[in-house]
Amino acid sequence: ELGKIIYTGRSMQPPTLQTVQSYLTPITNAVRNPSTFGSQTAKAAERSADAVINNPQSFMTRLRNLDSATLTQVGIITAETIGFFSVGEIIGRFKIVGYRGGH
Repeated sequence: ELGKIIYTGRSMQPPTLQTVQSYLTPITNAVRNPSTFGSQTAKAAERSADAVINNPQSFMTRLRNLDSATLTQVGIITAETIGFFSVGEIIGRFKIVGYRGGH
């Protein structure tokens, strides 16, 4: 039910076939040739990290220039993520607070 509320509240639509194919193509390529997947992912992460390290001012400027709608959306998505994680933890432990003792 929570998923339905979020789905309708965010006016979500199922992805088009073209969108699904564009996401699945890199995955199928990675499955066919797994050695390239790790190196491509590492290179992309390294480029992103280098861009932030070499020019932290541009990163901070982009962060400061976010509008309130974007910040609100980030806050909502963060709250949803924490909520789903918490529910999963509660279900996994069968407890609301803490872990069972080993005694």
